[in-house]
Order: sequence, then C-alpha cells, then structure tokens
Amino acid sequence: MNAPADGSQGSDHIPREEFEHFLNALTHEIRNRLNSIGLEAADLAEQAGPPADATRLQQHVQDCSAFLKNVRETWAPDDPHAEKASLADFIKTLRELHGGNAWKAP
Repeated sequence: MNAPADGSQGSDHIPREEFEHFLNALTHEIRNRLNSIGLEAADLAEQAGPPADATRLQQHVQDCSAFLKNVRETWAPDDPHAEKASLADFIKTLRELHGGNAWKAP
C-alpha cells in the first residue's frame, strides 16, 4: 500500500506484508473450516445411507473455498513485486462483487 508523499501512513494504508499475512491467515482458517464441513457432510451421508447425498453441500463448500482462494491470489499474490492497493480499493471491490452488500458497517 503506497504511503502518502509526506511519509506518514494514511488511515487506509497498511504495509503490504501485514495485509498479505492477514489475508493468507484469514482465508486459510476459513478454508480449513469449510473443508471440515465438507467432510462432516460426507460422513453424515454415509451414516444415513441411501438416499442421503451430500454432493450439493460439498459442491457449495468447494465453491466457497475456490472463492476464498481467488480472493487471496488476487489481493495477496505470491509475487512480491505485485502492484499495491489501498484497503479502501479492496473493500470497494468486495462490495462490487457482492452487489454492494459485502461488509457494510452496522
């Protein structure tokens, strides 16, 4: 995140390394929990026997995991020379992706 010309940190700017670390940790934890849900769904379907089917739930979990992976790769790429963006731009993009309903302040 680019610092203002006077060298001070703007209110919506943090060091890129901190942002990447936060985003990597957040998406990793959420994806782990989603994978646990997928495994539980498969286990419950197996215990219930036919006609129980966890395919739809497992697909939804996989879609959510793929979305989180895409967020991480877009906003915290492995390339240390990637362009830097402000947090305001990040939030704006998330809101655009979700029709303006993502992460609005209460």
